[in-house]
Formats: sequence, C-alpha cells, structure tokens
Amino acid sequence: MQTDLKGFIGERLLSLKSMYLDDLQAMPHEQLLKSPGGTARSGYDFTYEVALINNRIATRLRGEDPGPFNRGEGFMRAPESFCDKTTAVAEFESSMDSVIQAWNALPEEKITETIVLPQGETSALELLSILLVHLPYHDGQLNYIQTLDSDNDVHWKF
Repeated sequence: MQTDLKGFIGERLLSLKSMYLDDLQAMPHEQLLKSPGGTARSGYDFTYEVALINNRIATRLRGEDPGPFNRGEGFMRAPESFCDKTTAVAEFESSMDSVIQAWNALPEEKITETIVLPQGETSALELLSILLVHLPYHDGQLNYIQTLDSDNDVHWKF
C-alpha cells in the first residue's frame, strides 16, 4: 500500500477501474439496456456518463481544455451507438486508462495547483476526488440493477 497521497490515489484508481469493469462485464446486454421502472437510467447511461466525465478529467490533468460541457437537460443518457456491451466496456476502460496515465504523469507538486475552469477554479486533487466518488456511486447503481434481476453475486475481488 502506498503511503504518499499521489501513489495512494493511483492505486485507488486501478482498484475502482477493476471493480466497475468486473460488474460491467458480468451484466448481459439486455440487463445493461434495462431501465428499471421505465424511467430510470440504464447501465449504459451510467457508463456513458462515467466515461465522458473521466475523459474530461484526464484532459484537464494533461493541462488541456476539453471544451464546453453540454450535458443537455436532466440526467445524461447514452446515445444509441454506445449501447453495445463491447463499446461500453472499451470506452470505460479507455477513459480510465486516460485518467490513470494523466494522473501518473502529473508531477506531484502540481496536484494542488489551480486549474481555471469557465465556472471557477479547481485542482487536480479536487478533480480526482470527484472521480473517486463518482465512479463507485455509479458502480452501486450497476449493482442495484443486478440485484433487481436476482444477481446477488459480488463480481469483483477485494
């Protein structure tokens, strides 16, 4: 276990990637497409949002501007082209790899440096703290959809 903050966060990113990916891969296409109650978001919707946010964070960590964030109205929904298990898995993995690479490349002295956003200021550490909450939040939603279909298994390992 890492004792430095940057290393600890790097390990958490790898662990969270693995946990989400294990749950995502355990779900068949039909289950990922399901909208409980007809209005709830699907597993594809959660995964699309996670990948989009991850890619925006990775871009900021590299010191680049990801452009305007147009999330539309209400909760984010996955476009039809994303609603394929192979695509969702690949996009999620790629987005996490981008974050991990950008985080690992970031010099330690820059993790608290100010990043100016259109709506205010943040830092790399704050962006990662958002991701460290956002990803398990949506993984829990995947787990909930699994349990609605009588899947009580824990698909990831500690």
